Amino acid sequence: MSDERREHQRLNLVRPIDGWFGDWSVRFVDVSASGALIESDEPIPDDARGLLRFYWRGEEVELLAETVLRDDQQTGLAFLEQHEGLDRLIADSAKELQGAQEANATGMRERNRIDGDATLTAASSSISHGWITWTYDDGRWTRRRSMIPEQPPDGFTIPAGEPEDQVELLRQTYAQGDDDARQLTRIFAEMSAGATQSGR
Repeated sequence: MSDERREHQRLNLVRPIDGWFGDWSVRFVDVSASGALIESDEPIPDDARGLLRFYWRGEEVELLAETVLRDDQQTGLAFLEQHEGLDRLIADSAKELQGAQEANATGMRERNRIDGDATLTAASSSISHGWITWTYDDGRWTRRRSMIPEQPPDGFTIPAGEPEDQVELLRQTYAQGDDDARQLTRIFAEMSAGATQSGR
């Protein structure tokens, strides 16, 4: 899988899945090839690092991760290593989603399936609402609508309905930050877009 494809593909979670991050019991809201968005009933420190573990369709995924962003309810994790098994599961999930989208577009509802009996409702909702891509060039921001949550190399993509104060915070963090801060901003935006795509 190329780095560009790994950047925006993810597991198609139609509901949160249970797992562990270090000693914390967590729920996975979104999982991409580069990170995950989790929820926990216990507070997770800003600088936590630990082994992340979960099962997806009977296959165990285990890799090292660390916290990169956190709010009152959700924590963003960045993976510290690549996991070939996860890359394969994500590729299979992307093929499944594409097949369900094609079935949905052609009216073949019996083939409109992801994750067993679940339908493409979440993906259909994402298509109708879309995303906004913000690009930063020579000190200026430009925006455009996008039908896919692909992260650009010089900015970020977020759900179209994101609150303006959150958008402004992301723009300021990106514009004023170094390369690491910009990468973290893109990871946060990727997770936000992924959570919307999963129907949250």
